[in-house]
Amino acid sequence: MPEEPAPPPDPVADDGAGIKVSVVIPVYNTRPYLAECLDSLLAQDLAADEFEIVAVDDGSTDGSGELLDEYAERHSQVRVFHQENSGWPGRPRNVGRDASRGAFVFFADSDDRLAPEALRRMYEFATAHGSDVVVPKIAPLEGPRAPDHVWRRTQVDAELTRLIYTLGPWKLFRKAFLDEHGLRFPEGKVRLEDGILTTEAYLAARRVSLLADHDYYLKRAQPDGGNISASTVDPEEYTASIARMIDIIRTRCADPSVADTMILTLYRRKGLKWFGPDRFPRYRPERREAWVRAVRKLAETHVPARLDEMLPLVHRTRSVLVRHGETEALARLGAAQQRGDALPVVLVEGWMMLQVPGLEARPHLLVAPGLRLVARDDATATPRPPGRLVSLGRRYVAPWVRRSAIGRRCLAWARRRSVPHRKS
Repeated sequence: MPEEPAPPPDPVADDGAGIKVSVVIPVYNTRPYLAECLDSLLAQDLAADEFEIVAVDDGSTDGSGELLDEYAERHSQVRVFHQENSGWPGRPRNVGRDASRGAFVFFADSDDRLAPEALRRMYEFATAHGSDVVVPKIAPLEGPRAPDHVWRRTQVDAELTRLIYTLGPWKLFRKAFLDEHGLRFPEGKVRLEDGILTTEAYLAARRVSLLADHDYYLKRAQPDGGNISASTVDPEEYTASIARMIDIIRTRCADPSVADTMILTLYRRKGLKWFGPDRFPRYRPERREAWVRAVRKLAETHVPARLDEMLPLVHRTRSVLVRHGETEALARLGAAQQRGDALPVVLVEGWMMLQVPGLEARPHLLVAPGLRLVARDDATATPRPPGRLVSLGRRYVAPWVRRSAIGRRCLAWARRRSVPHRKS
């Protein structure tokens, strides 16, 4: 039967009365996928009395709440809480967290699935190694897999620079650790609320482990946008959350070089992504300006310009255009990428230069150390053997440099003469 919202947890009962893992699920209008999610949890190979499912219905209107009640009536380890719609996942996750009785808490989404042995494997790993947080390997439920940058190998003590690539809530947290540090999801309409908590947890934990030996969490790509926080993104609110995570990193990370790398990853993946070819060219002019203003402010206040040199070439170009407020150039650059056009690459006084459309009025805009943007008709841009090569690593200049005749000649020239080049 449904229960009322949970009171604060009893600190004396932190052994979970024998419950090893509590799975917390915020639910809002995901009935088409909800049964599949719950069935995958009930199929876990932990004993039925060793885990519980704490589902919080956030005011669903599609029958999800009724389906949860049906499962609770049939399965003793399913507990359901109903509340008025909060509009965002933070509050239902906190309600579920407070109601949890397990030694560990795992946060799942109601349209995803867990592999049958996921909870047992994560729990055994965490207890064997004393981990406060276990980051399990995530795989898509269907479709192609993205390049595996994070889960290449299991790490008992995971690298922060790798962890920052995975900020979703789908982690196993030691309940006592969450309580000790008062870690809770921001409530209300706060973008990236899961990333804020996860970033805090990474930097507060005594040990964060990365578990890569198995597909643990199966993530659904949801084209209908039916998740709990689906709505138009406000640029100022979104970048404010990125700034909040950067502040956490600057305050809590003891190694400045590690902090720089984490911040740059956030800036690239969460900030500069809005200027990609799949987004920016199709935005209305006023929305383009809003994103440039918001990310420019973020860059000026939280991302030192010196870090641009560490970015891959394409992202470095975007960043410098953002810092200069070059909205039109960003749109034309994105459109060229979308069409698959190869931007001309030329050599000017030994430097590699991209000819970016939209900068005709500013033919010699210096955009970053080692990168200059020039207009299409710059007569001085004559090819010559480079005195120094910048950002010529294949992974950074592909496909633009490799698709240009000059770019191919430069790479061949560098290989023949073993000219060292700096990777950004």
